Amino acid sequence: MSISASSLIVPFPSGERRTVGLVSTAHGFSHFYMLVLPPVFPLLHGELGLSYASLGLLLSVYALFTGLMQVPMGMLVDRVGGRAILILGLGLNATAILLVGLVPSYWAMLVFMAMAGAGNAVFHPADYAILSARVGEGRTGRAFSLHLFAGYIGWMLAPPAVLLLTTLGGWRIALMVLGGLGIAYAGLLALQRESLCDAQERREAREATARDKANGGRAGFALLMNPVIAVLFMFYVIIALAGNGIKSFSVVALVDLHGLNLTGANMALTAYFVAAAVGTLLGGWVADRVVRHERATAGAFALSAACVLPLGFAGLPVMAVFMLMVLAGFFIAVAAPLRDVMVRQAAPRGSIGTTFGLVTTGFSVGFAVAPVLLGWVVDLGHPGLVFWAVAGFTLLGVLTLAGVHSARGASRRRVA
Repeated sequence: MSISASSLIVPFPSGERRTVGLVSTAHGFSHFYMLVLPPVFPLLHGELGLSYASLGLLLSVYALFTGLMQVPMGMLVDRVGGRAILILGLGLNATAILLVGLVPSYWAMLVFMAMAGAGNAVFHPADYAILSARVGEGRTGRAFSLHLFAGYIGWMLAPPAVLLLTTLGGWRIALMVLGGLGIAYAGLLALQRESLCDAQERREAREATARDKANGGRAGFALLMNPVIAVLFMFYVIIALAGNGIKSFSVVALVDLHGLNLTGANMALTAYFVAAAVGTLLGGWVADRVVRHERATAGAFALSAACVLPLGFAGLPVMAVFMLMVLAGFFIAVAAPLRDVMVRQAAPRGSIGTTFGLVTTGFSVGFAVAPVLLGWVVDLGHPGLVFWAVAGFTLLGVLTLAGVHSARGASRRRVA
């Protein structure tokens, strides 16, 4: 079966295309703001006299509040709608980044990074609730893939944009300008009521929940306490362990193991991200065409692990290193839209925001654990174990998917 570019990128009617574009761009801002500070850390270190540990704490606080607030934000999405919470979150995130550029005190920066993290918590629950309500069933996977693709674009654009604006006006001006852009885009979203409204979906869900409750069924947060969602939460933790392992320490490991210089190792990591961005588009196409999402995701994970594993052996040629990094990034990203479709299928009616808020909290858990664990491995003098650990986490994800399949089957048997 051939794959046309239009079927990957523009498969939507005009109304849906507008919704996907608006929501995906907001997700791009989310990923963009994750990387606005690291490019100017050397300047903050010199100008403010802050240690790199103190600067790292700014990012840790951001991630901590993102993790803590995702479930509450998801519950708000299910109650008041994705559009209002998306606008609130983007506005909060952008305003906090602007204020970090204004304040002279490190402690004030910490407060505003906590505020930014709380704003960042809205994107997954709000975005997926809106896309699920506004995009037709047979196109959901591709909508999710474009949403993910926009996140990768945000990561790619942040360092050069920050460095360019810093060169022109200093790091404070850079943060204020970039924060102002997010505030402006939140204002634009406020004008797009029709394209972002999920009210009908929530109304139908409330009616269905009331009927279930009248018949003795569970309602509210209790609906989420099922084995499928529990296993999916663990799957997201494992994804974060593998992905953050590559982001955090692949450059160090490539330099030590394969003799790449710092520029070459960073270029290999960039190639990984570019390939992953492309992989999300193919993953969306696959997600809309397969029935057994667990099997397709497991296949993509196994292929990614097979590409990562050889990187743990020293002395590979530079071209082999680049090819393996590209293929590993591509295959792991193919699985991302499939993963998100599985979560949507597992979400109880009217609880999409809360479900995504819950399972994506697993990202925060994995992001917190991976750098410490793999940093310890590198400190022990075994950089090759970084890639073997990432491959191991990826294969563990395959086993977790088997758990998703078993839990789903058990749930269906109980219903029957």
